Amino acid sequence: MPGWAQGATATLNGAAVDVPNTVEKGYLVIRRNWAAGDTVALNLPMQPTRIYANPKVKADRARVAMRYGPMIYCAEQVDNSAPVPELILPPGATITAQSRTDLFDGIITLVATGKTTGTDDWQADLYRTTPSKLSDTTITAVPYYVWCNRGSGPMSVWLREA
Repeated sequence: MPGWAQGATATLNGAAVDVPNTVEKGYLVIRRNWAAGDTVALNLPMQPTRIYANPKVKADRARVAMRYGPMIYCAEQVDNSAPVPELILPPGATITAQSRTDLFDGIITLVATGKTTGTDDWQADLYRTTPSKLSDTTITAVPYYVWCNRGSGPMSVWLREA
């Protein structure tokens, strides 16, 4: 049973299997005398989730990545109006999965309401006593395996979380 499949269900010949009580060492175990025609159906729900790196990975501290089932996602510039290095995925932002038949013969993208730091309010200042203003933006992420297929540009798996 994959660790990402929270709430997995199974049936044996149409009857529900008590999944939480039949998993042993990460495997769904069904002990019985099997007969020809027996059918096991397994449902592994996929939900958008956040993942975090071990804090010892300095480059990923205070950053978050998005996952859908077993797949890791990335934000590419081609899908985002704000510069990718300035994207922020707030802790409370909802991440939704959206089917996109117009991309790569059909993929699932992840979309969230995020923030961006922007630089419009800085003019020519190099330093100041107030932080950048945050603006709302939509963050769109694609499965990592399809990145860099629509031209070159910034990409990030790990986004700032603030």
